[in-house]
Amino acid sequence: MIEKKIYVITGGPGFGKTLLIEELKQSGYHCSGEFARELILSQQESGGEILPWKNAKLFQQDILQKRIGFFDSVPDGSLAFADRGIPDQLAFARYRGFRVPEVLIECAERYRYAPQVFVTPPWPEIFTNDAIRTETFEEALRIHEFIVKTYLDLNYQIIELPLLPVKQRINYLLQNL
Repeated sequence: MIEKKIYVITGGPGFGKTLLIEELKQSGYHCSGEFARELILSQQESGGEILPWKNAKLFQQDILQKRIGFFDSVPDGSLAFADRGIPDQLAFARYRGFRVPEVLIECAERYRYAPQVFVTPPWPEIFTNDAIRTETFEEALRIHEFIVKTYLDLNYQIIELPLLPVKQRINYLLQNL
């Protein structure tokens, strides 16, 4: 098992994770990208097949490699933030009713993030969807439930972020590291 001080920010789609990550990046913190969204966008632009609705297995494998690559890029003892983590992939597979690939389970156990996981709660006032994030609020809420349960099952401590403006949410997050 490899454990690093990478704090995961997670929650249902459209609940404000990426805004927090962008703010942390601008403050100089080492942060991952939004890998799934980036891959979907690049595949749509290039006419590619590595899309969750075309080739879920290749999509999952590509995202997993990106998450492991980010994990490995963070020096031991350094502080970093991840826009979702490997356990999110387990949650999405379970949500979609897929058989969870053994490699995801093994990687979720092997690559351990910081014990506290920050969760953006469902917040209808800021929820947005688009051509890539197509879930309704109700679907995003259900995904959120799968995500929280998955992290709890993996013995992470869930810290729900308060429904505050971005800078105040960041301050709350940093005070709870």
